[in-house]
Amino acid sequence: MIVGSRQSAVGSDSAINGTPLLSSEYAIIDPVLTTADCRLPTERGVILIALLWILTALSFIALSFSRESFVEVAAARNAQSLEDSYFVARAGIETTIYQMIQKRMMPRIRRAAGQSAPDPIDLGVVTGTLNGGTYQVNIQDESGKISLNVVSEQQLRRLVEAIGIGKEDGDIIVDSILDWKDPDKSYRLNGAEDDYYATLNPPYKAKNAIFDTVEELLLVRGVTPEYFYGYPERTSDGSIVYRYGLSRCLTTYSEKNQINVNFAPLPVLMSVQGISPEAAQMIYERRRANPFNTTADISRELPGSPGAVALSYLTTQQTGIYTLLASAHASRSKAKRVIRAVINLDQTGENAPYQTLYWNENVPDYEGLKP
Repeated sequence: MIVGSRQSAVGSDSAINGTPLLSSEYAIIDPVLTTADCRLPTERGVILIALLWILTALSFIALSFSRESFVEVAAARNAQSLEDSYFVARAGIETTIYQMIQKRMMPRIRRAAGQSAPDPIDLGVVTGTLNGGTYQVNIQDESGKISLNVVSEQQLRRLVEAIGIGKEDGDIIVDSILDWKDPDKSYRLNGAEDDYYATLNPPYKAKNAIFDTVEELLLVRGVTPEYFYGYPERTSDGSIVYRYGLSRCLTTYSEKNQINVNFAPLPVLMSVQGISPEAAQMIYERRRANPFNTTADISRELPGSPGAVALSYLTTQQTGIYTLLASAHASRSKAKRVIRAVINLDQTGENAPYQTLYWNENVPDYEGLKP
């Protein structure tokens, strides 16, 4: 009775206003189907978006891992190249020392063999290869440098200017060097004493005594690593030139005020009193191709050479103490290692034909470039 009445009631309403109505069965079940059909696509869309985010995150993780792996591989390769370059540089120094000892011990044999042309030792540059790597060793007798402990103020100022240091920084460097090595505690106009160095971190005092090593200059006010080791500089036309540093021009292994013309860098020649920049350039270019036998060759062979006073500051005599600057890089690598060593050759020593006075493996790579 209840079902029948319901069907009757529905049936009586099925044509209200002439519009057919759905049966009671569809009226009850249809709303449930429509809700389910709407919910399923929505849930699937949410799951799809979540999966896309997960895939994106995994892609970023994989990319980061790949990048870190590439960096680690490159770092390991670079470290290995630097290690290989280090041993190539050491081999270059040992080879150069052997050739220098051989030359000093057999000068008569060389003359008898007619070897009058300058060899790499005479020209101051030895090059070679080892296991695919290449090295270049620059040889400089310490007599080709200015003695740091006896240099005059005027020559020191000319040297700083010839290196290319500006006047303001140059005045500070010169006055501070003189204050560092003089015995008193009074300071010059642009110099420095204990009160200045006490403000640094860590603090220290001025030495007020002669220099024991050239590296002490790094403690002196105004002497930056660039001014000490040398630095690259871009010119007005866009090219790059490499400036000599103070370490290539000053020494503590010589107490003479004469300069060996065959080993002196161009700034050192320009600092000699009475030598013009033009004359210094001619001397420098000539001795790089063919070293002078005596200083008299300068007056005889070069036009407009310096006068007798200037020539009195020049010599061709060597001290036997040499700076060897070795720069090397491994095969198929631009990573470079530079080592600077100072050796003392002993002609009479049998067990130790030479002595290492100084060894530095932490030299900036641009010092190995020869201007």
